[in-house]
Amino acid sequence: MKTLFLSRGRVFSIGMTAVVLLMSFVWLAHAAEWKPTKPIEFVAPFAPGGGSDVLARSIASIIEGQKLCPQPLLVVNQAGGSGLVGTTSVVQQKGNPHVLVTFIPGQAQAALVAGKGAPTFRELTPICNLALDEQLIVVKTDSPLKTIQDVIAEAKKRPGELTIGGTGAGQDDQICQRLFERSAGIRMRYVPFKSGGEAVTALLGGHVNLIWANPPEFVPQYEAKMVKPVAVAKATRMTDFPDVPALKEIGHNVTYFFYRGIMAAQDIPAETTAFYENMFKKMVESSAWKESYLKKYSLSPSWMGSKEFAKVVAQNEEESKEVLKDLGLLK
Repeated sequence: MKTLFLSRGRVFSIGMTAVVLLMSFVWLAHAAEWKPTKPIEFVAPFAPGGGSDVLARSIASIIEGQKLCPQPLLVVNQAGGSGLVGTTSVVQQKGNPHVLVTFIPGQAQAALVAGKGAPTFRELTPICNLALDEQLIVVKTDSPLKTIQDVIAEAKKRPGELTIGGTGAGQDDQICQRLFERSAGIRMRYVPFKSGGEAVTALLGGHVNLIWANPPEFVPQYEAKMVKPVAVAKATRMTDFPDVPALKEIGHNVTYFFYRGIMAAQDIPAETTAFYENMFKKMVESSAWKESYLKKYSLSPSWMGSKEFAKVVAQNEEESKEVLKDLGLLK
């Protein structure tokens, strides 16, 4: 009787295993089958012409060209609040699988500055990181400030008089500026704009002396010989701008990790996250992405999946707090 009981137990165990495996296969098949069923709202939370806008429109074009998604990505600019207006619009669409938003460090920093009630990345679903951008100080080509040494000398001669523009307040550009000022022992007047595109326009119009900008924001004007970078917040020089010194090489330890990623609404199904992550992974492996975005706008490849990207965003947020406190923007 004991032997018969064990035999039945084995039969039962094998049967249950088969059922579990079958259910797993069914679930995986269901997950693999998820696809967007209508156009995807793709929010760029800054004004047209800025780095986030260039990223979103480049992605939409490449994904359509490579036929990586059965539905189009419709780019919507929702500028304001240093990126918080667009971010909030996605946070408010909890559970909606048909909305995405570009995400950079400045959006996490803006939430810190805004304080309680502001939307944080914890109310979104991290999808991936696509690339790393660089932070450069840029002047007009005909500016009397020809080198970064000229900038430092003039800022020391006229404390608080030189104006330097950037995207948003209490974000990447202002953080880099404060690090630079502390290292060089200078003081300048920071002027915030809604996007990098607006900052470039202000520079060309003579409304500011310099700006902080990413290559996607000024490459067209650089190629037209209207502007030129004089320094980069990086440990070493950039291949695309070999004549532009890194701040670190001239004695200023000012480097910045500027990620460009994608997030979705909170509480979307796991299979939706997997679909988007897989879609973007295929995109970054395409020659179109490498040529039409990375090479064209001088960015570095940097793929991170959902979990790794979430950790990087949290780490960057924590590291930003000290500078934001120094700026008087955080208590």
